[in-house]
Amino acid sequence: MLRIHRVPYSTNVERVALAAAHKGLEVEWVDHDPADRSAVRAISGQDLVPVAELDGGEVVVDSMAIIARLEALRPEPALYPSAPGERARVAVFIEWFNRVWKVAPNAMEAEEARPAPDRVRIERLGRELSGSRERFEGLLADGRYLAGDALTAADLCAFPFMKWAALEAAPPDAPRFEHILVERLALGGGHPRLRAWIERIDALPRAC
Repeated sequence: MLRIHRVPYSTNVERVALAAAHKGLEVEWVDHDPADRSAVRAISGQDLVPVAELDGGEVVVDSMAIIARLEALRPEPALYPSAPGERARVAVFIEWFNRVWKVAPNAMEAEEARPAPDRVRIERLGRELSGSRERFEGLLADGRYLAGDALTAADLCAFPFMKWAALEAAPPDAPRFEHILVERLALGGGHPRLRAWIERIDALPRAC
């Protein structure tokens, strides 16, 4: 049994829930209060979720590292292409998304929480985030998914964040981060390929 620790509204947890369902894996979910992550820290040495506990006492942190571990444990159906070039394309996208794309919304949330937020910086970051919709629209010109015609880890990496673009509002109890995504990524009547991709991935099952 795969045990995974989570908190509500975690985009990174949804990545793993999608991957586990794709692999047909059963998950024992362990819920934690976002305000008290002491149990998560005791298991993993850090506060971020998801945290996966595997057979033999193995503990894995970081959502994409967990997905890569699940791929090794159950290679089929694959989430990473076997062809070297296609596999590299997926790896480059994941690196870009985690190290570049996520900077803007995280920085906006942090800046807004400051006693005297820099509104000019917030708007600059907001424009950067909004502009990323065009990049996704372009990526999806080549196929139904971000790396072509097959579902890959690239789609699971981005979807839990990009899905907020198709929503009119975030739930009132959602963290500010999700509200920022709704406000800055709103699709309106544009970006048809991105909207179709969001709907396509959203229709997939999650491990529950």
